[in-house]
Amino acid sequence: MRIEPGSYTYETIPDLTESVAGACELPCARGAIEVRYVPDVVYRSVDGADLRLQVLQPLVPADPVRRFPCVVFVQGSHWAEQNLYRNVCNLGVLARRGYVCVIVEYRHSGIATFPAQVIDAKHAVRFMRAHADEYHVEPDAIALMGDSSGGHVAVLAGMTARSGELDDAGAAAVPCDVCGIIDLYGAVDPTLPYGFPNTPDHQLASSPEGLLMGFNIRENPEQARIAVATTYVNRDFAPMLICHGTKDKVVACQESIELYEALCAEGKDVAFYLMRGSDHADAGFWCDQAIDVYEAFLRRCLAGDAADDCGRAR
Repeated sequence: MRIEPGSYTYETIPDLTESVAGACELPCARGAIEVRYVPDVVYRSVDGADLRLQVLQPLVPADPVRRFPCVVFVQGSHWAEQNLYRNVCNLGVLARRGYVCVIVEYRHSGIATFPAQVIDAKHAVRFMRAHADEYHVEPDAIALMGDSSGGHVAVLAGMTARSGELDDAGAAAVPCDVCGIIDLYGAVDPTLPYGFPNTPDHQLASSPEGLLMGFNIRENPEQARIAVATTYVNRDFAPMLICHGTKDKVVACQESIELYEALCAEGKDVAFYLMRGSDHADAGFWCDQAIDVYEAFLRRCLAGDAADDCGRAR
């Protein structure tokens, strides 16, 4: 089939009409979502460091102006320097389902103590809201998600987004409020005596949580309460989904249990999934069934429906 040179659009370019012996055909999937990876987007410069985002952007070629909800994901790292690329492929599955997924770099504990990490996560939310047009984001449909220490940061950022705590002074020109919070095996209580089974120096100044706070937590438990999620359970914040493995040897499942029970006691909108037999950062947290749970939770948050995945309404 010969096509003369010209200025064609999709609508005007002739379709192939000739049959090709032995060729197979697939139907046109013009509405399919493709995902483009935009690496190392600087969203903030602070303390001499450029903080970056890894952006996974869904696009529909047939609808190039379509906007999508956004998931701001905080990568865990024991609050130390992060591997920002670890979950690019895992989050790509969620991006293909129609979510702009953004992996956040925060100031790690080697250069800044708490609450710098929470402040940075809030600025990442603000950046995505301020740049909604550029990244095709629905500005009122942003959720926070994180794993391990990133779960801790995401939870605290989400729980204090409306109260203004743990934030830069005067930073509220662009709001950092979110519609939902997803916590994957988060280290949400640095003060729990048995919260870190594989950390021999747990809570000492040399431990990951001690480096985060900048002091020996055992000697200053009350001072460390500012970094404990249950401190903020009576604030006004978005619905939360918590997932934790029952055989987690890095962050004790009890941390999530106590947060869940505290949220329930306050009548908060929360769902809790125990991942039976799963270890810390287990691959099961990214299986199709788990992604289905995350997506169902996000869709309900976006729709303003507070019913949880376990069949209860709060």
